[in-house]
Amino acid sequence: MKLFPVCLFAPNGNEPYLDRRIISGGTALSGGETLIGTDGGGRVVVEFNDFDLDEPEVARAWDAIDAYMDGGLRPMIVPLCDAVHQPAYQFDGVPHSDGTPFSDESLYSTPGTDVSLAADAPLRATVIQINMAAINGDPLGWFAIDHENWRWRCYKVAEILAQTATTATISIRPPLREATLAGVPIDFATPRCTMRIDGDMRAPRSMGYAEGQPLRFVEDMTGSYT
Repeated sequence: MKLFPVCLFAPNGNEPYLDRRIISGGTALSGGETLIGTDGGGRVVVEFNDFDLDEPEVARAWDAIDAYMDGGLRPMIVPLCDAVHQPAYQFDGVPHSDGTPFSDESLYSTPGTDVSLAADAPLRATVIQINMAAINGDPLGWFAIDHENWRWRCYKVAEILAQTATTATISIRPPLREATLAGVPIDFATPRCTMRIDGDMRAPRSMGYAEGQPLRFVEDMTGSYT
């Protein structure tokens, strides 16, 4: 499955959140109201806006991906792009021992976190146990798991129930999309989710430049991710 190239389009605004569906059970004579959740724990949504499409090559890539997604019929893996608020270390790239980089000028890099599932977790679990070999601070914010069948899914930490220097028990939303075995990596550094576009991907031209309109992606639940 392809990755939506958020960095290529350089949005200045992004907002990942959980879309919830709640209905009222009615208001009692005392004035109290009962709320009922109808969404099974919510659905991951991310919105982007204020894109930089000044380069013609970038605008053409935008048009190509718009065609590829078929108006939301074809899902993509979408990064949340909120690294500033993630508990990840910032590692500087390092060259080879002789001071040279790779042929494409890139350097060695290290992932910003090293976290894994500490115990098997069942489908729809809302509490999981994790091992933390490397993380910058408390395990809060978004994280992602690459599930065997449902592929990349994002979760938000709702509460830290217990924590030591290397382990933690956390409450998450939405519930786990797939039963997952101990040892599976948990990505707190670059969360991403299998999503589909919700709406149009327009890029009107003005004075010879393309202007990318705001995009909204919603978690895809079709289950076909070959």
